[in-house]
Amino acid sequence: MTHHRNIFDLPTPALLLDWGAASRNIGAASELVAGTGVMLRPHFKSHKCVPLARAQLAGGNCVGMTVATVDEALALVQAGFEDVLIADQVVGAHKLSGLVRLARCATVLAAVDSLQSAQALELEAQRQGEKVGVLIELNVGHNRWGVVHGEQAAALALEIASMRAVSFRGLQAYHGSGGHILDPVERTSYARNTMEVVRQVSEIITAQGLQCPVVSGAGTGTFLAVLDQGILTELQLGSYLLMDWQFQERMDDLFEVALTVLATVINTSDNCFVIDVGLKGLGNKGGAPRLLGLRHYEVIQWAAEEHTVVKADQHKLCVGDQIRVYPSHAGGTVNLYRNLILHEGELITDVWPISATGYPFVG
Repeated sequence: MTHHRNIFDLPTPALLLDWGAASRNIGAASELVAGTGVMLRPHFKSHKCVPLARAQLAGGNCVGMTVATVDEALALVQAGFEDVLIADQVVGAHKLSGLVRLARCATVLAAVDSLQSAQALELEAQRQGEKVGVLIELNVGHNRWGVVHGEQAAALALEIASMRAVSFRGLQAYHGSGGHILDPVERTSYARNTMEVVRQVSEIITAQGLQCPVVSGAGTGTFLAVLDQGILTELQLGSYLLMDWQFQERMDDLFEVALTVLATVINTSDNCFVIDVGLKGLGNKGGAPRLLGLRHYEVIQWAAEEHTVVKADQHKLCVGDQIRVYPSHAGGTVNLYRNLILHEGELITDVWPISATGYPFVG
């Protein structure tokens, strides 16, 4: 816990979480899926904070957590989490060894999209005498990886079903990039059409005599569009909890912006000012940051490592004043900090560690 009591006494930049807003976001997501038969599996990658993940589970209607890396899975399993999905391809001897070791302690699933990856996992699981479940990753429009055709997915599922140490558990259809489509009609059409493809793949697989108990996917920007289709068993929501301005534009008022970065004004002129946070303190995936409490301004320079330059006529800010900043990408911002400072209003209520930032090297 910090010795500071007020957020405006903190050294900057500082990563702030409005706990009231975050709590309401957790409750809203749980209520939206209640009674639908679909469970939440939130993305840990969005915040990398174990206490925050515990709060998501405690919020209800949550089957477990989703992670992007073996390191993130390790942070959760070591903290006692019992059900984790690594929603990415686990490739390389060190990562495969770590995945199988984690499967001794908890239910840990992984995504695969090729026979080569499944066979490598089979060899490592046999070596350690463990069994690991996998979901077949489908390409639902992000075009980075994933199986494209239903027959290809069915053939891969049959190959996996014949393995001794790897078991077929279902499908993954995560709407990564599709959730960022700005036009709501276009985004809804994309989401529902891709889920119908997932339904067809599932039917092809079950026609081969295999069970497909898990269908995991969608995302914050698409889950409402597909919730009633009866295809998904769990939703991989991530950004709903913290929210950044690009998702706020897409979700209207469904969830509140809870994450901001506190910055200090370090230079001013009549129509410009500079704050002490740049690329090393703000995730920039969606573009320039936005400022809380300032109506007429333009961020004219935000690619510097430590600074952001803002044009604002008659801004009335002085050197030493502090201002809160909305990043365009919450997940990319959290990964730049070691602690998350919880507050209610201006009062600091707690400080939580961010457990799984970066890519640690283990020799």
